[in-house]
Amino acid sequence: MVENLIFGIEKIKEKSMASLIIEDLHLLNKIDIELIESRTKLKVLNGIKVLVCFLPLVLNNIYKILNEDLKQKEILIIGDDEELTKEVIESLHKEVRFITLVGDYENSIESISKYILEKTGLSVFYSKNILKILKNYSIIINLKIKTCIDMSQLRRKAIVFDFSIGKVFSKSIDRRKEALIIEDFMFKANDLNIRENEWMGYLVSSYICEHFYLSKAIELEALVVNGSLYSIEDFVDYQRGKKTVST
Repeated sequence: MVENLIFGIEKIKEKSMASLIIEDLHLLNKIDIELIESRTKLKVLNGIKVLVCFLPLVLNNIYKILNEDLKQKEILIIGDDEELTKEVIESLHKEVRFITLVGDYENSIESISKYILEKTGLSVFYSKNILKILKNYSIIINLKIKTCIDMSQLRRKAIVFDFSIGKVFSKSIDRRKEALIIEDFMFKANDLNIRENEWMGYLVSSYICEHFYLSKAIELEALVVNGSLYSIEDFVDYQRGKKTVST
């Protein structure tokens, strides 16, 4: 499949092109994407910049509807990428006071902690044992491609974001009905001045928006939760048990 995709890209690619938007990006893994980028010399947009940018807005809106104080919530970030982790923490530091890292950070935790403290004044905690602390967190953000944890240890009604490539994390736990995994943010396509075509729907994903979000005021419209679309209000109602079907 990937070889056919690369062949097709090479056939239509123009010299002025620098990036590539792939619909259904979650069907590919990191190795697939690296191969596509290497062979086509195009940067595959994964939407992470948009997700990080809109994450504080989404969390604020969720907890405003819940009538709870976001600043009192503890956030757990699962990851292994130093620079991406720094970006996520910087995006959130004005909204929360408690952030813990877990994952492959042994060689970078000192660098991350020092950078974040100097940049934001926020102290970042690090744990090597996720099983002992998982139930302590109301908000979990997964940045890691492969994460092996016992989902029975999740706090009930925890809000989980899976921003990983391939959504391996989501796929491993979406069978648990009480685990609501936010996988992506959706935006209005008509705000982007994209040429109409039969494949483009009313809403577009974060990785399509990534090409436009610095130059256009994009509007968040829905969340992708366990593969279905929800408004933030409906997501909160569903989490509370007031809704049983998606919008």
